[in-house]
Amino acid sequence: MKLAYSIQETCGLLSIGRTTLYALIGRGDLTVLKIGRRTLISAKSLDAFIGAVEGQGRGRSDRNSPGDVGHE
Repeated sequence: MKLAYSIQETCGLLSIGRTTLYALIGRGDLTVLKIGRRTLISAKSLDAFIGAVEGQGRGRSDRNSPGDVGHE
């Protein structure tokens, strides 16, 4: 298992575009690691985000919960 993913890999894993990914990063839903000029997303951060989104689908209906980017 990888410990971190590039921006492009993360977009592919989540099936989202770069703009949405950067919005999630800006909101603090995903944590970035900067190594030199590379920006990486930790696998741990991805797991936590997916868990939060899955939990949201089980009864929570917060309007601004993780994964609800740009739909206001």
